[in-house]
Amino acid sequence: MIDSIEKDTAKRFEQLYNVYYSRLVVYATARLGDYREFSEDCVQEAFVVFYNKLRDGETFEYPEAFLYRTVDNIVKKQRSKRFAEENMAVSLDDENNIIELKSDEDVDYEKYIRILEKKLTPDEKKLYYAKYVQEKKIEDIAKERDMTLAAVTMRLSRLRQKVKKELDDIIL
Repeated sequence: MIDSIEKDTAKRFEQLYNVYYSRLVVYATARLGDYREFSEDCVQEAFVVFYNKLRDGETFEYPEAFLYRTVDNIVKKQRSKRFAEENMAVSLDDENNIIELKSDEDVDYEKYIRILEKKLTPDEKKLYYAKYVQEKKIEDIAKERDMTLAAVTMRLSRLRQKVKKELDDIIL
């Protein structure tokens, strides 16, 4: 019984993902500007929230409205974060500036690669490579791995969190 509920949930999720993913990315991109990768991240995060709620048994009379509202909330957080980062920037020529900012020259990319090599599992490395180096679509990754869109989206979300946590000390 539980297995059929999970299959129904995954099937329903995949149908909604196929219908709304592209539309939501366009919506998020329009709200964020030319930050397509951030837009995709926002939409993926919204689908993770949606999937978790479906899996927990929540029903949605208007799933489209829920998805748009969730994307909108996530986009607002991203815009607030970007605004805060932009306003925290200070002139490095200012004598009173006591904040040191990392520039591209300050980032040790070799250390970045070593951390990824050590901390990611072989499967995570393959997923990272497929999504961020080869820039494959989630749908293509799911087909190649014979996984559901929900599973790939969830793994990408967890992978981003893990990479961010591991690299916090070398990247702003």
